[in-house]
Amino acid sequence: MPVSSAHLGFTISVFSKRLLEYSLLVGAKLNEEERQSVLDVWRYADYLMGIPETILYSTGEEAANIYKTGYLCEPPPDIDSITVANTLIKAIPMVADITDPAEQQELLGLAYRLSRALIGHKLANEFEFPKLPTFGVLFMYRTKQRLLKLLTSDKIIRSGNFTQLLQISVYDDEGVSYKMPDHVYTAQSSQW
Repeated sequence: MPVSSAHLGFTISVFSKRLLEYSLLVGAKLNEEERQSVLDVWRYADYLMGIPETILYSTGEEAANIYKTGYLCEPPPDIDSITVANTLIKAIPMVADITDPAEQQELLGLAYRLSRALIGHKLANEFEFPKLPTFGVLFMYRTKQRLLKLLTSDKIIRSGNFTQLLQISVYDDEGVSYKMPDHVYTAQSSQW
């Protein structure tokens, strides 16, 4: 059964509050205005995907309640969701531009341990994540992030993050092409 954009948007909507909580668990520091901004962006994206305003959340508390209700109704992961979840994690080294196989394996291990610690062993097992220990992984990761922040200037960190985003967004040597098809039917359109 195809998934409608409204259903997908609702699924993302109920999960957005949880994602915000997960980011705080791994060490993100957000003030109240920043937290509300994250929820507002997700709410607007949900609206654009066709979710009726009557079921869109307006506060973090509403989002949490919708998430709890949605989670109770969520079916167990099927083969497609298992594939997507594992593919997303396995794409992390490529997105981070890590080419050394040993570094890739270390990063994947960390990603699976953090994911398992965040979503719990039951759901991680349903997603067929590797069975890795999670004791203290969130504490150690947060501590490492805080130490790095103390040892490095905030401007350097932000500059590095921005530089990494720019590197990730470069698609090829030619850059981004803004060419558009010249006909509404693909078969009748010239090469673009």
